Amino acid sequence: MKARNIFYAMIVVAILLQSCVIIRPGEVALEVRYGKIKPGILMPGAHGRGIFGTRIERFNTRTIEYSNKLTFHSVEGIEVTSEITLLYHLIPDSVVSIFKKFDGSYQTSLIVNNLITALRQEGLSHKAVELITQRIEIEQTVNQKLTAAIGKYGFVVDLVLIKEIDLPAEVTQTIQAKLTAEQIEKKTEIDNAIKRKELEFAIEKQTKEAQLEITKQRLTLDFAIEKQRKESERLLIESEGIKKSQDILNSSITDKLIKFKALDITKELVKSSNAKIIITDGKSPVIVNNDK
Repeated sequence: MKARNIFYAMIVVAILLQSCVIIRPGEVALEVRYGKIKPGILMPGAHGRGIFGTRIERFNTRTIEYSNKLTFHSVEGIEVTSEITLLYHLIPDSVVSIFKKFDGSYQTSLIVNNLITALRQEGLSHKAVELITQRIEIEQTVNQKLTAAIGKYGFVVDLVLIKEIDLPAEVTQTIQAKLTAEQIEKKTEIDNAIKRKELEFAIEKQTKEAQLEITKQRLTLDFAIEKQRKESERLLIESEGIKKSQDILNSSITDKLIKFKALDITKELVKSSNAKIIITDGKSPVIVNNDK
């Protein structure tokens, strides 16, 4: 009896375990019963499910990495082998449509095939040398084309990385020679630009020095002219003062004053003890020496 109870308990536990499913972090799932998708997306955690005719379809929502060596051609027809790394993830809300269209097997049929198509299309748009010199631009363009192809299904392209590009040895040598020539040309352009700047700086320096010298000479000349102008003004003022003094003096000398001064002089002469003859008309005395 006791053994039978243990057996029944084990059956019950097994049934309970079968009716419960655990969705791990980084996953979502769909419950499919008898070929039909039950409504709702199972998010991470514990969920109940039917026992018979039911299966759980899991989808990884983490970032998925795909890396492989792919072959494509340049615009010249040169075969190129490159190691490509792709990072992408799916949008959880899109798992129903993804399951209906691809039945969960989408990486090869959708992701990889569209990656190869985008890479080959882009390769045919570039020369072999550009595949090396314009790698970042090519990665971005492939990313955009792949996003346009798979984004509508609910996938997000995180990164397209072209790690290595293998070309035939003779092509690599030609590209290397061309890159070296371009580097020399760029270096020459930079050197010429530096020399041009130095020459422009020297010319500008000489021009400024000449302008400074002209300014100094102009200031010296202006100072001399200003000095002469002030000296002219001083002389003019001085002459005007003398003229005014003479005008005042002339205006103060009258005929009566002259006559008075003449009489005063005559009086002084008369008082003198020297022998003399004084002839006057009453205005100005004239002395006549007796000896003569």
